[in-house]
Amino acid sequence: QRWIRYFVKRDYEIHIISFQEGYIEGAQIHHISTPDFLVISPITKLWRKIGYLSTIFKVRKLIFTLAPDIVHAHWATSYGLLAALSGFHPLIISAWGRDIIDSPRNSWILKKIIQYNLSKADTITATSEILKKETQKYVQSHKKVKRIPFGIDTTRFNVNSELKNMETIYVGTVRALERKYGISYLIEAFANVKMSGINAKLIIVGTGSLMDELVKLSKNLCIMSNIIFAGEIANDEVVKYLNKMDIFVIPSIADSETFGVAAIEASSCGLPVIASNVGGLPEVVIDGKTGFLVNPKDVGKLTIF
Repeated sequence: QRWIRYFVKRDYEIHIISFQEGYIEGAQIHHISTPDFLVISPITKLWRKIGYLSTIFKVRKLIFTLAPDIVHAHWATSYGLLAALSGFHPLIISAWGRDIIDSPRNSWILKKIIQYNLSKADTITATSEILKKETQKYVQSHKKVKRIPFGIDTTRFNVNSELKNMETIYVGTVRALERKYGISYLIEAFANVKMSGINAKLIIVGTGSLMDELVKLSKNLCIMSNIIFAGEIANDEVVKYLNKMDIFVIPSIADSETFGVAAIEASSCGLPVIASNVGGLPEVVIDGKTGFLVNPKDVGKLTIF
């Protein structure tokens, strides 16, 4: 959405071809539905990727009807495959994380698909140095992957001390409640903090498939009354929650955490960041200066910080 809004603001004509429905002001979204069996069948992610091929003729026709100046595929597997098979140039493919870190390791076929997709791209980008190096492994030509890191609007993400509570320490995170983000380890560490008698509360902003599991864990640890599950919030509300916090935590456990834009947003709001030493997080958290790095899943170390 940031990419799109950037170009819309500058009066470019933007068309989005997506498997998801949605709305972004100033852009035209072309929703491409996948076959019903891909939705209702308990099939693997690999077959779902291959099933995207059933839409290639529709996507290719749409691209050549629109006749854009550039096609930019965000995600090196599914969307990258459709863009590569369309035969359109110039083509940019941007890698974002799991598509490069996880997919080729999990499947030999997906590895070959990624190599094929990247071979068809005129330009390849990645968000961090670690992702750039990993993506480069699948480029079988002289092409060099370009690093384009995330940026944030520092006029929005800035310090507002009026929202602070001087009586209570607020620890917080803004993450999807999924396994790779390690929220359960944060909750366990927070339980240890509460046992020491510190007057603290934990704010968890986000939603996901682990919501019920994490609520149950909080109840089992007898700290539910000290945890605020804020759920899904509008992007404009994120900065308000950040300014209520005193410490920001990113307890991710997977290398597919390839950048950590949340760490940048928190730092811009003046918060020290405690982050796992995985993926691209060490690129955005300077250990001992803007925050602290801990080993993933290390509840004891996380508790101390």
